[in-house]
Amino acid sequence: MPATEDEERRADGWAQQVVDAWGVNVQAGNAALLTDDFKALFDKACQYRDAKSLGDNHRESNMLSERDADEEKSTRHAFLEAYRTFHKKCDQAK
Repeated sequence: MPATEDEERRADGWAQQVVDAWGVNVQAGNAALLTDDFKALFDKACQYRDAKSLGDNHRESNMLSERDADEEKSTRHAFLEAYRTFHKKCDQAK
């Protein structure tokens, strides 16, 4: 399912929340308790944040290539899909 405009706008904040949650759990010594689903979501969040950072840096220098823009978009969509799936599973587990 394609991302909504609202999801597109919120992707950066959601990715930051995932990274923050990972950091809190690792610092608390709970890394072994993180589920495989959460680890996969964290991986997608990091991939998106890396691609976004590269895209932002290239935009600032007016050097953004179509490839960089496509990579940013595809990793954002992959993250959003993983985010939706993760939260759907969490909601079903309640």
